[in-house]
Amino acid sequence: MKNIILIFAALLTISSAIFIGKIAAEREAAPTPVFVNSTPENISTSVHQHVSTPTRQNITFIMGEDKDPDNPYYTQAENYYRTNPEARTEWLVTHLRSLKEVRDYLTEHAQGKWGIINLVVHSNEWTGMGVNVLPEGARATSESIYAAIDEGHFPPLPSDIADERTELQLHACALGKNEDLLDAISTAFGGEAKGSPTVRSTKKFIQYITTANNTERHLSEYWYTTFKTGYRPHNIRLTKELEGKYPYAPVYFYEALKRTQPRFAGDSYHYFFNVPVNWVVTFPTKADRPKLDTDEAKEAFLQNQVELLEQVAELGIAPEKFRWQYKYIDHTFEDGTTEPAILIKGKTSVLCILKSITAPQPESTMPQEAI
Repeated sequence: MKNIILIFAALLTISSAIFIGKIAAEREAAPTPVFVNSTPENISTSVHQHVSTPTRQNITFIMGEDKDPDNPYYTQAENYYRTNPEARTEWLVTHLRSLKEVRDYLTEHAQGKWGIINLVVHSNEWTGMGVNVLPEGARATSESIYAAIDEGHFPPLPSDIADERTELQLHACALGKNEDLLDAISTAFGGEAKGSPTVRSTKKFIQYITTANNTERHLSEYWYTTFKTGYRPHNIRLTKELEGKYPYAPVYFYEALKRTQPRFAGDSYHYFFNVPVNWVVTFPTKADRPKLDTDEAKEAFLQNQVELLEQVAELGIAPEKFRWQYKYIDHTFEDGTTEPAILIKGKTSVLCILKSITAPQPESTMPQEAI
């Protein structure tokens, strides 16, 4: 019996929202790359302060397209970096979909050393970034990034186009909560050498609001709970769960559960998305494959998948919050051979309550603290 693959494949697509903030992490092998400690949560992030000089140009990569007309995530972000007088950059690139393509573009189009490098991409704290490491390659995780580095696909940016005054700002939902992934990205773009670019990300949301005159952003806090996909509890029960988990949250959860969009800046509302998990277990013959014809047999088989449950536990979501389904399949390996298998499909829904905690701030007002 062999465990073949675990796939987490979901995107957090908060309406008109990305995350921008600060998180700190360090690799033990070197004092750089540098991450940045959390800034005060009532101010917004600078995209021009500290690194822009007359000889440096800033660039923004919009790394996806909107699939839901009610969620113009990338459209609003593009408007922000194209038109906002404080945030707009000299370069804006919208057609790249992998970290390797971004790295190569920065190398091929450099006109001196870069100032700020913005990457706008979907993300969440449970499944990482919604972008591949290599074109047609694996989704960006710390493991897949280090694998690309080890295989020679991702040399760090040359020192003549990026240095310690270059900032790689990852505008991705809650990416700041995944220090391992930030560390891997920092190594991919900067290596371990002294003088590598600073890498910044966030633990918060930023809601984008387009007004008659501009596109603004508002830093937002969020709170969440989970449930089996397809079995959403009543709002009263969800409210009790949220209040028990966050007794001092400055938000009326029950009222926020009535809204899927904010009515005004600072309003609370909710959004939910699914986190799917696929797990394949292969067997030498069909006779070795157990029969899962009762709920008890299915539960026992699931509990025997120790590695699967360990990886689910790393998400911070209890296994009973997933809806589990089982299917008999023939699994095909990379060499073309096949074996009988059981596919375990799990899916949980994450419900987030969002509330803006700041008004728009000028880009130049953000103090920064580096380690």
